[in-house]
Amino acid sequence: MNSKDIIKINNEMREKLTEENLAIYEDMLVYIRLNGNKSEQQTEEVLFELLEHLLHAQEEGKTAKAVFGNDLKKYCDELIAEIPSEKRSASILFGVYIAIDFLAFLSLIYGILSFGAYHFFNLGSNEFTFALGSAITIILIYLLLLYIFIVLVFKWIKKSLFKDEKPKKWVEFFKLWVICTLCIGLLVLIPFIFPSFGMEISIPVLSFAVVGVVLYTVKFILNKKYKITK
Repeated sequence: MNSKDIIKINNEMREKLTEENLAIYEDMLVYIRLNGNKSEQQTEEVLFELLEHLLHAQEEGKTAKAVFGNDLKKYCDELIAEIPSEKRSASILFGVYIAIDFLAFLSLIYGILSFGAYHFFNLGSNEFTFALGSAITIILIYLLLLYIFIVLVFKWIKKSLFKDEKPKKWVEFFKLWVICTLCIGLLVLIPFIFPSFGMEISIPVLSFAVVGVVLYTVKFILNKKYKITK
């Protein structure tokens, strides 16, 4: 079975867990899956074995903490250490895939909104002029911000796991909203404050939408060829 098949079976079998055991197992599942540098196939196999072990123990009247111990984070860290790392080529390919998806989204949205604002509301310009050196640097900064955002969200999620008293959903939503707002604000602000350097180029704003479509096509082809998302 590939990882996708294991995930499907895991989702079905989890329904057999009691409410208490399910809450603990799902915390363990999220914590272990968030280690993206580990082999996805091996990770899902480990999670499936954990689930089978817990279901057997549950039939004997045992709880998840009785099976895995009170220090669930330590137990998960020990499991993670035993899971082999993903191949470097696969990790790089996944990073490229995420970067293309991110840039495609930004390009497509900017192109459509700018084109619509100019032609329907007479706002802005039908052309976009930029300095090539600045543009390349800003794109690299955007990708760095994306990486920082993902790391922060992962750390935030991990920190919220394995707690006897779960934090209120509105508090967690507010924290995530603050992080997202700061990141979006930086994305908007950076082009205005970044110094301009390099050869200047002017292109129609609709070109951004075309670039977005091209990038999405590249993303689709990569995913189909290498099965990045399985």
